[in-house]
Amino acid sequence: MNLEKICSSLRAGTEKLALQTASQKNLALSAALEEILLQKTAILEANAIDVKKARDNGTPESLVDRLSLDDKKIAGIADSIRQIISQSDPIGEEVAGWKTPNGLQIRQIRVPVGVVAIIYESRPNVTADAFSLSYKSGNAILLRGSSSALNSNKAIVKAIKDGLTKCEFGVPDAIELAPCESHDEVTEILTAVGKIDMAL
Repeated sequence: MNLEKICSSLRAGTEKLALQTASQKNLALSAALEEILLQKTAILEANAIDVKKARDNGTPESLVDRLSLDDKKIAGIADSIRQIISQSDPIGEEVAGWKTPNGLQIRQIRVPVGVVAIIYESRPNVTADAFSLSYKSGNAILLRGSSSALNSNKAIVKAIKDGLTKCEFGVPDAIELAPCESHDEVTEILTAVGKIDMAL
């Protein structure tokens, strides 16, 4: 994984996002949502590959169920994104403020973190949820899902990027997917001081 290149792209993305209004971010999220629905067939086909591979490897059905997508789960992804769009924009919100004895005004205001990474397991719906929450809060995100869901995650991220590219205000550089080539990627992400601002 070329973490330097990935983080450089994400850093550029978060700098663009920082200049966007709430309505611009919501329009971009709506475009990503629309594209996920348009590319539903491709996403489900990619997921079917992951599910077959998991079953062939003897994965317990309870875990296969977490991995599996269907029309209902795609609809759930869409509903989650709509809920995030409907939420108020946290950026610029004043959460505290006070005046010092010498008259200095102090204000605590919410700002984006910057480049965020999330490491998660086999639920592909997390890919869309994590992206949407990150984008809404003005952060670029590096997604490191499970290798068992790689085809599904690639398809979802492709749809998101396509949607952001189509939108006038979209920032496709605000999302990247780790290639899941090795478990060493997790260590790289967790030790990427100066490249990644927060890892979850």
